[in-house]
Amino acid sequence: MALTAENTLLVASVAPVSNAEAFEARAAIADLPPSTAVELRLDGFAEAPAYSALRACFEGRPLIATVRSASEGGGFRGSAKEAQRLLSEAAAAGFEFVDVELRRDGGGDVPAIPPAKKILSLHDTEGVPADLHALVARMLATPARFVKVVATANDSGDARRLLELQAAHRDGRLAAFGMGEAGIATRALAPYLGAALAFGALLPGRATAPGQLLARDLWEIYGVGRKRNVSRLFAILGGVVSHSLSPALHNANFEALGIDALYVPFAMRMLGREIESLHASLDALGLPLAGLSVTIPFKEEAALLAGSAEDGDGAVNTLLRTSPTGQPLRLRAANTDRTAFEAVIEDAPKEKRKEKGNAGVALVLGAGGTARVAVDVLRKKEYEVFLMNRGDERGAALARAKGAHYVSKKSSTAFPQPDVLINATPLGLNEGDPLPCERSLLHPGMLVIDAPYRAGGTELVKAARAAGARVVDGQALLLIQAAGQATLFTGRKTSPENLRSRLSTRFRSLFSSFEKPVRSSSPEIVA
Repeated sequence: MALTAENTLLVASVAPVSNAEAFEARAAIADLPPSTAVELRLDGFAEAPAYSALRACFEGRPLIATVRSASEGGGFRGSAKEAQRLLSEAAAAGFEFVDVELRRDGGGDVPAIPPAKKILSLHDTEGVPADLHALVARMLATPARFVKVVATANDSGDARRLLELQAAHRDGRLAAFGMGEAGIATRALAPYLGAALAFGALLPGRATAPGQLLARDLWEIYGVGRKRNVSRLFAILGGVVSHSLSPALHNANFEALGIDALYVPFAMRMLGREIESLHASLDALGLPLAGLSVTIPFKEEAALLAGSAEDGDGAVNTLLRTSPTGQPLRLRAANTDRTAFEAVIEDAPKEKRKEKGNAGVALVLGAGGTARVAVDVLRKKEYEVFLMNRGDERGAALARAKGAHYVSKKSSTAFPQPDVLINATPLGLNEGDPLPCERSLLHPGMLVIDAPYRAGGTELVKAARAAGARVVDGQALLLIQAAGQATLFTGRKTSPENLRSRLSTRFRSLFSSFEKPVRSSSPEIVA
């Protein structure tokens, strides 16, 4: 049976420091459906809230006042009495709801606030409380209109426990989800399991809690607060997934094709230890996993899980479920990273290949699953491949296995100037990351392929373009490999151009650097 998140109240949260800043935030709400509520976090205010003016500013939207305690992840360090006064004044000024904290506000007993206006909340910044179910039962026994329970998810096990809790209470009062990287999936999935509320950031880059998605993304990408049927899941599994554009790509594709599937990001610590329990739990919840994208650092482990480590690449980025719902997990592997590299790397220059000992030269940075595939593709295209890695032992082992030369960063050994440079490390994902290589390696005309991606471009992409190099950035590489995955996930041939065209305008612009792959024909997907 398909599930939907159309009955969840979408809440756009904003934490201004002044009344003026709150008024300015009003413009951002225009991008959200009329039913979206607004949460004003008053705990960051540096002046007295102008309640009536704030209520008037967000006229037509349900308005929530919150004074989040520092102990629960907010900025308020005043007394309980002061917090309750602020909340009572908001309720009296016509705010539809106020957030009262179980631990601070006398178990939510604030007489000046009618129960119909109360959102009774609990936030645990350390983990999932051992007595979680007892706490929820106690909160639901109060007359509060809504009950909100948010715990820090430290792994996918915490995430599934929160989802199971939410699924046990589908009567429209409870909202249970997780904070942190591993909690991201719960923010997208809890609404499909009956969550009363879903909180997202109103403004880009201004999350009010760790792992919080944009409210606009909850609505547009994940279908929260609107009609969208979901009967199965696809997911990206990785150590860090918050930066991923894959949910935007695959969910837009599913909707364009009328497929009742949802794609979500799951952060994990140990793939092998977590995936069985996660898949069994999601089966029981009516949201079975059908296919998986796999990213850093699990590509090699994924190959082992699917029994494909001894042939092919020894690392894969796609897992397809072959077992029926309710049965032990069985997986088939595929690798669309290979498809992407084959599409963007031209054969080594003929004039160099015909000269003995003077093949085209390539340098690969990293020694994980992506690097493994890159080295293999380069070797097959007749490049002389050099490999460099932060850890010498692992890097040297991969070089030996693939017939490449290993160059230690600690060594002064010189090697030829590369015609192709591939960054297969995570360096570049985060602001402030250094260049993964010496700037002197970059020169006009060379091909630079940067697997990581971030808004505005990584430092390597910027430096390579400044040096006159030809660049394939992470977004372009992602689009090509995601098209291969989309074909496998849906059973319908999908090109990178198809995938990009199905995105909304704001996401399509992130792939503006995409050009048709070097090769005119798409390589076969390795499965």
